[in-house]
Amino acid sequence: MNQTNTNRWVATIAGIVLALITVFASPVAAQSVGSLELVAQSAWVDDGGIYDIQVRVAGADPDSSVVLRIYPPWPERDDFLRKELAADLEPILELEPIMLGDVQGTSNEVLGFEVAVAGPNIPIEEEDEANPISILRTNGGSAVYPVEVSLYNADGELSDQFLTSLIELPRGQRNAPLRTAIVLEATMPPMATPIGTAPLDEDATAQLATIVDAIAQHPDADVALSISPEALVGLESINTDETARILDQLRTNITASQLLPNPYSEVEEQAWIDAGLEDELAELYQAGSVATNAVIGIEPEPSAMLLDRTVDDEGLQALISPSSGDDSFGVQGVIVRPAQLSPLNSELFPQALTTRFVIPTADGRTVPALVADGGLSNHFTNPGGAAYNANRLLADLTLLSLQNAEVRQAVVVNPPADWIPDATFLNVMLTGIERIPAIRGASPFDALSDTAFTPSQGLGTLGSPLRRDIRAQRPAQDLLSFRTEYSQAQAAIASWSTVIAADQASLGRLQELLRVSTDYRLTDGQRNEYIDAIYDVINTQKDASITTPESETITLTGRISEVPIVVENNLGVDAAVLLVLDSEKLAFPDGQAIEIVLEPGPNRIDIPIEALASGDSPIRIQVFSPDRSVTLGSAEILVRTFAFSGVGLVIGVVAIIVLLLWWLQHLRSTRDTVKPLPDTPPSVGSTADTEEPIGV
Repeated sequence: MNQTNTNRWVATIAGIVLALITVFASPVAAQSVGSLELVAQSAWVDDGGIYDIQVRVAGADPDSSVVLRIYPPWPERDDFLRKELAADLEPILELEPIMLGDVQGTSNEVLGFEVAVAGPNIPIEEEDEANPISILRTNGGSAVYPVEVSLYNADGELSDQFLTSLIELPRGQRNAPLRTAIVLEATMPPMATPIGTAPLDEDATAQLATIVDAIAQHPDADVALSISPEALVGLESINTDETARILDQLRTNITASQLLPNPYSEVEEQAWIDAGLEDELAELYQAGSVATNAVIGIEPEPSAMLLDRTVDDEGLQALISPSSGDDSFGVQGVIVRPAQLSPLNSELFPQALTTRFVIPTADGRTVPALVADGGLSNHFTNPGGAAYNANRLLADLTLLSLQNAEVRQAVVVNPPADWIPDATFLNVMLTGIERIPAIRGASPFDALSDTAFTPSQGLGTLGSPLRRDIRAQRPAQDLLSFRTEYSQAQAAIASWSTVIAADQASLGRLQELLRVSTDYRLTDGQRNEYIDAIYDVINTQKDASITTPESETITLTGRISEVPIVVENNLGVDAAVLLVLDSEKLAFPDGQAIEIVLEPGPNRIDIPIEALASGDSPIRIQVFSPDRSVTLGSAEILVRTFAFSGVGLVIGVVAIIVLLLWWLQHLRSTRDTVKPLPDTPPSVGSTADTEEPIGV
């Protein structure tokens, strides 16, 4: 066979294959699989109520159909969480299929189903042409029914399906509702940087806005918020229309019991405790409370704390009683995540805990605790859409409420760390918490305090409360190397604050840099940039703060006088300083150290002095911070005095008196010994006036 014929055969075979592919592929391409999505449904129904559910169908052809089936109530919560029905389970109600060709105008249609729920004492006419609503006959008790919605193609094959729930609760039930504490965490990157304020993180801000708006729309849900005070300060400093709106919403719609206590910035608390910085951690908590109150007018309620993942039993002990001893954090109970606790004995506790227990600290004390249920947390991120997941969460809460209805129960709902707040999810969840009688929103503290203790030998027994050991996550941050740098920077700020106490803006900036440097998300290099910025700010202010007088000579004629000096304050605010004086020939009646507050600009200071001797006497002047740790300037002034000291004057006066007395005495003695001269002097050798004795 030549090359031409070979090419013809290859081309022919290729054409046949392509034709076959086109023939068989065309029906497949034309056939639309389609999908289902839950749009909305009734939160709950009572006897005689109507269960309404709305479903969106997308991508299905007109010959497809949608079927709704209702099955017997879930027997156990574990069955519900597996999202699987028993293979042999038969529906107790199946609605007539809805053919998409009869109702669908587009490929994205919302279909509605209605079911009347009737207990044994509720007379409802059976479905007929005048009353097309299907009826679900029940025993009238509290139950959660599986509701299956299925999409079938034209050949009757299943294209898509989901499983939701119908919650039936009789009105006037006497059982205490399940106290449900919703704890939402808002995380934002550090807002303050070494050179100013970081640009607004729009994604993080939008997520916070979603949470804040949900809290405002559902006040009865009593949602608790955990957010770092540094984020609130940053939002206020950026001051856009959106950040101002968020802060106004918080001021208006949140209470102290809904705001969980936090350190000023995001820290790994156990790392601070391991480094011996318990007091510094307490200061971060105190600073966080003050900052939060300054921004939104609320001090967080410290009685219930969301326990940091890194805290162990020693850390918990420190949080209850800081090493300073006088002030505690005020913690009366903690919320923990499942991974932070030792596992339970499944034989004694086959069901999820809905009562509180205690966690022992290192010194043997115990702290009441509730665990954020892991099964509830999983509903936030399961596939299926926001409305579907939120309704499953509500059904799960109802099942928990019904499992031990005679006991005062509480649960904590805390989303996973990677969950992105969704407005639809929050609206559905919080609406259900406000409306479903078996559930009631509660603050973390109320959930902790108004809940029964779990007996150590299982529910229904008597005995001491269940003790669960804490299992902490190892801190990623090692503060042992950072401790010295932090303490030195803290001391530098403390010293400089004695000078610029009146400059709250500058002082606040320094404190903010120090506190943000503690954020565990920073690298060592980034943390050092914050510390370096602190010293840069202090040194820049210090170097330009004070102008001392230049060397000059001042002449004084009095023994006691005042030396005027002029010190200029360049800070723009009052500055507290300490003047230290030193001189060999001058005394200072008011002392050698003078504390003074310098007003902005030139300040004349009159220094009282006392001259100890005449002549030139230098005064050395040093300007310090009030605690003497920071030198602000120095000067030397020459004082020239023409005055005696007290001792010198006395000696001089005595010397003059002695000299005068000696001179007067000398004059008197001289006058008494001088005689007048005779007219004729006697001749030499004359004996006229003398006689010699004659013998013996």
